[in-house]
Amino acid sequence: ISKMKGLLICYPQESLSDLGAIESLRVPGKEEFRELREQPSDPQAEQELINSIEQVYFSADSFDVVKYELEKLPPVLNLQELEAYRDKLKQQQAAVSKKVADLILEKQPAYVKELERVTSLQTGLQLAAVICTNGRRHLNIAKEGFTQASLGLLANQRKRQLLIGLLKSLRTIKTLQRTDVRLSEMLEEEDYPGAIQLCLECQKAASTFKHYSCISELNSKLQDTLEQIEEQLDVALSKICKNFDINHYTKVQQAYRLLGKTQTAMDQLHMHFTQAIHNTVFQVVLGYVELCAGNTDTKFQKLQYKDLCTHVTPDSYIPCLADLCKALWEVMLSYYRTMEWHEKHDNEDTASASEGNNMIGTEETNFDRDYSLNKVNAPILTNTTLNVIRLVGKYMQMMNILKPIAFDVIHFMSQLFDYYLYAIYTFFGRNDSLESTGLGLSSSRLRTTLNRIQESLIDLEVSADPTATLTAAEERKEKVPSPHLSHLVVLTSGDTLYGLAERVVATESLVFLAEQFEFLQPHLDAVMPAVKKPFLQQFYSQTVSTASELRKPIYWIVAGKALDYEQMLLLMANVKWDVKEIMSQHNIYVDALLKEFEQFNRRLNEVSKRVRIPLPVSNILWEHCIRLANRTIVEGYANVKKCSNEGRALMQLDFQQFLMKLEKLTDIRPIPDKEFVETYIKAYYLTENDMERWIKEHREYSTKQLTNLVNVCLGSHINKKARQKLLAAIDDIDRPKR
Repeated sequence: ISKMKGLLICYPQESLSDLGAIESLRVPGKEEFRELREQPSDPQAEQELINSIEQVYFSADSFDVVKYELEKLPPVLNLQELEAYRDKLKQQQAAVSKKVADLILEKQPAYVKELERVTSLQTGLQLAAVICTNGRRHLNIAKEGFTQASLGLLANQRKRQLLIGLLKSLRTIKTLQRTDVRLSEMLEEEDYPGAIQLCLECQKAASTFKHYSCISELNSKLQDTLEQIEEQLDVALSKICKNFDINHYTKVQQAYRLLGKTQTAMDQLHMHFTQAIHNTVFQVVLGYVELCAGNTDTKFQKLQYKDLCTHVTPDSYIPCLADLCKALWEVMLSYYRTMEWHEKHDNEDTASASEGNNMIGTEETNFDRDYSLNKVNAPILTNTTLNVIRLVGKYMQMMNILKPIAFDVIHFMSQLFDYYLYAIYTFFGRNDSLESTGLGLSSSRLRTTLNRIQESLIDLEVSADPTATLTAAEERKEKVPSPHLSHLVVLTSGDTLYGLAERVVATESLVFLAEQFEFLQPHLDAVMPAVKKPFLQQFYSQTVSTASELRKPIYWIVAGKALDYEQMLLLMANVKWDVKEIMSQHNIYVDALLKEFEQFNRRLNEVSKRVRIPLPVSNILWEHCIRLANRTIVEGYANVKKCSNEGRALMQLDFQQFLMKLEKLTDIRPIPDKEFVETYIKAYYLTENDMERWIKEHREYSTKQLTNLVNVCLGSHINKKARQKLLAAIDDIDRPKR
């Protein structure tokens, strides 16, 4: 080492400076890094230089580099070797510095970003510190200005309210304690209602403050006071018996009403009047007995009234009786005035109650009257029906007295019924379009009966031609003019379902009259001559039994106008039936038709409020409307020009939807003419041969409806000759109307 130091002393100055560079191994600055990175380099050579660095330089332990290198020097130094070794160390240092510079620059963005986060965190912490400082300052201000001041003020206010409530309670208790003084004053003033009212209010208030010990004694005291008031009331009531005062008695009755003991007051009053009569007559008789006896012996006071009367002398009898009548007159006068007071007040109460219940009573009266007129089993009658029944009764008496003319009487009775039947039909059932529907509304028997009545009984000729033959004039004498309906009967209003109420009354009264004739048949048969009995049987079988058949044509007129069937046809005409896909939604004409039925149902209910509609009538009306609706649907399908298989499925969907909703509106089962529609829809799927057979079997459809099936259903699948054959078959078939 001493030799090395000597050599170092002998080295020139620049050599020493070079050696100092070795001793001061340091990390280059940022600019030096950039310069190092910009220098051209050979990565492989640099890596070899780094690998050639001794392992001790990579040790984590710190050591003295200069000392380490000096100790490595050989004993004999060679300048060239030292310079070469120095250059090697410089190259290694440069390689390491460049490697470090590359790594530092590579991590520079992450370093900057992390540094920014640290700076931001530092700023946030500083802001949080400021917020905490301000929060503490505000909390101190709130503690001094709000918690201690405001909340303290609220606590004092609450305490004040409690004290005010306590003060009110104490004042109320004080008032209750002094109530007995006021009650005594009111009793002295004979203000019994006021005293009772005050006592009841005090009891109610006392129950509110019953948690105070001083109130328990007050409750018992008030109850005693109330009993005392009742005793004084009884005394005041007894005074009425001899000296009636209307103001005094009114107060007493008001007091008893407040107590809820008006019945007790009446019982007590009767007892007091009885006692007053007894005491009055006893004192009068006792005075005369003592006067006649000349002493005041107490033994007379102990006698019964009956025994006391035996001591009245004949001389004092008349004066005693007069005074007795005067005394009783005073009692009876008070009794009369008492009764008069009660009658007056009862009338006032009844009048006030009747004013409030007047409307209710009127409604109940109307309800009772309507109910009596609308009983389920009550017959529907007209004055005409009653008059006919009265006439029939007179005819029956006539036949019993004059049996030889029984046939003539029965004949006239039958004419009376015939005319009534014909009048009802003329007024409410005649319609030229009935038979054109094909519904069979009028049976052949009914048509025959009506024609017979018209020919034999009705005078249709209104002219009085003087040149007419005598025979024709004689025949007209046997006839009566055609009936005419009053102009007051309106049958054209849709709001009243075209006079449905009038039609029901007229038709059902005729049916009732026919039922009465059925009951009379055995009696009429008994007085009828044997040779004339076929006439009676014919009258019952052809006339009386047809009365109920008038329901169909009469109510059909209502059903034919109740729904707007023409509108249904227009809506169906706007439907496109040649669709290409199966639809899941029904058409709007179904909803429109159902709304028509709902409106019909509402109108029917309105009419039923005026006149009871029997179940057979209701069923006939619904049957007619449904039948007409179904036939309208078929007519709408018959107007279709083009229809695909999907369109036929849509027809089925529409009809099923209609049936489902309709069944909720009516109880009629099965639905009338349901098969009429379903059969027609199914006919769209028939082949040519099946169609010909189907046409022959179903004659209920019109020519137009059958022709549409041929043209629309088979039109595109058969030739012209086959179509003409089917159309000819339709024309040749004589189809009776259904």
